[in-house]
Amino acid sequence: MKFFKNKLLFTLALILTITMSYSQNSKKSSFTMADQILGGMTCVIVQHSVADFDNWKSFYEKDEKRRKKAGITEKLLLRGASDSNYITVVFELEHVKKARNFFEDPNTPKLMASAGVTSKPIFTYFKVKNSGISTAKSFLIIQHTVKNYDDWKKEFDKHQKVRSDYKISLTALGKDLDNPLNVVAIFNTDNTDNITSFLEKSDLKEVMKNAGITSEPVSQIMALAKNNY
Repeated sequence: MKFFKNKLLFTLALILTITMSYSQNSKKSSFTMADQILGGMTCVIVQHSVADFDNWKSFYEKDEKRRKKAGITEKLLLRGASDSNYITVVFELEHVKKARNFFEDPNTPKLMASAGVTSKPIFTYFKVKNSGISTAKSFLIIQHTVKNYDDWKKEFDKHQKVRSDYKISLTALGKDLDNPLNVVAIFNTDNTDNITSFLEKSDLKEVMKNAGITSEPVSQIMALAKNNY
């Protein structure tokens, strides 16, 4: 009887330990599974300027039901580090054609104008090839064309150690659906200083040149919108 009592106590203690461990790990991450940008996803990056972020955000939130119906799910809402009224939203798409129809719908630009969008929106549709989990608040988006994706990717992978030295991690990497030679890379880190140092002090420019990049890279430093964390 004593043996079974001890065994029961041991089992209960084990269950309690596992439950506490799971709870602690869950609290460490501000991103749930639904927030992750995963390999295999099809996404679109939408970028534009607004007159006032808070005003735009209220209109944006009201349009969520219409986006959901079109299979469009927000993954990241970012603001420019140097211009907080420059907005970047990364959406996951269930169907690319349905999403294109949504954004090309005459009602969409009308709603954007009402929300105070002050520049022509830029849409970049891409298929995610590689991804990672992020709880960071600062992001770097880089786009450029390459001569050969596979050759470029080998050099990109070799440069991972340097990115790690600057505390920069990969959020998503993919190919532009409208131009497969255009690469879309999203990185994350704890603060924008890491990104600035990486862009200015690392051997990034030399590595890019050797990797067969055929266009001037477009780099954008962004910050997670406050209500995302």
